[in-house]
Order: sequence, then C-alpha cells, then structure tokens
Amino acid sequence: MDLEANWSQIRATFEASLASSLHCAIATTDADGNPHVTPIGHIFLRDDRTAYYFEEHARKLPQNLAHNPRVCLLLVNSSRWLWATALYRGRFANPPGLRLMGVASDRRLATEQEKAAYKARVRRFRRLKGYALIWKDLNHVRDIQLRSFEPIVYPTMTDGLWI
Repeated sequence: MDLEANWSQIRATFEASLASSLHCAIATTDADGNPHVTPIGHIFLRDDRTAYYFEEHARKLPQNLAHNPRVCLLLVNSSRWLWATALYRGRFANPPGLRLMGVASDRRLATEQEKAAYKARVRRFRRLKGYALIWKDLNHVRDIQLRSFEPIVYPTMTDGLWI
C-alpha cells in the first residue's frame, strides 16, 4: 500500500494506538536471525514520513540494529470502545492498527525540540516517582526512514479503511 497516499490515516492510527496502548512494539532480528520485540513508548512521527524514538533503556535493540537496521513497528489501538463498537457493528469505524516497516539510523543526540516533544507527552506523570526513574534524562534517539506499511486487517470489518 502507498505510504504517502495513506499518511494522514497512518498518523491518526499511530496517535490513537499510542494513546490507548502507551507504546508500540519494535521488531528486530539478532545476528542469528532470531526475532526480538521491544516495547517503546517514546516514538514520534514526522511529516516527512520518518519516525524517531528515544533509546536509553533498550539493551538488545541497539545490538540487533548494529547487525541489521531493518525494523517493523507494530501499533495496535487497544481502546475498548473501538473494539466493542466494532464487534457489535461488525465493522471498524477506524483502523485497529498497523505495521510500519523501515530502516533505523545510528544513535544520535536528541535535539531540544525532540526532548520537548517527549517531555510534553509525559508531563502529567512528572510528580510520580517513576517519572524520574524512566523519563528524567532521555538524550539519545534513532531515526527511522519508513519504507512501507501494512494495515491490520480483519475480513470485512476493515474493508474500505485504507486507500
């Protein structure tokens, strides 16, 4: 499917999925070809059909990317309302999720604008103990050049949601 033609729907599905699940899954492979999936909460899309994510806590992900920079992002809208309504009506009003395939860049320092974006996303948690443990000092990101996408499809229930 055409990434550019579906970009606005991809962005909407991406944001709804992150809002409901608080993370996406990034799949990579290790040097032996074994799959590995890492949950990442701080991932952002740009208008130029690229993404970036903060990489401070992941351990196997950077090792795998050193061997093979190809990634697959899985985003699922876990909203109970979306699913209950779809099951009742037999049709999704909005896409339930998608896969984005791309190539990750080398790790680099985050820009101030990128840091501000993640701080805005987690601002409501800033007074909690876990905030300082997880989000206080995120400084490194990887860019992902997105190459293609696949919608999550259920027969008949998702017909007509994508171009």
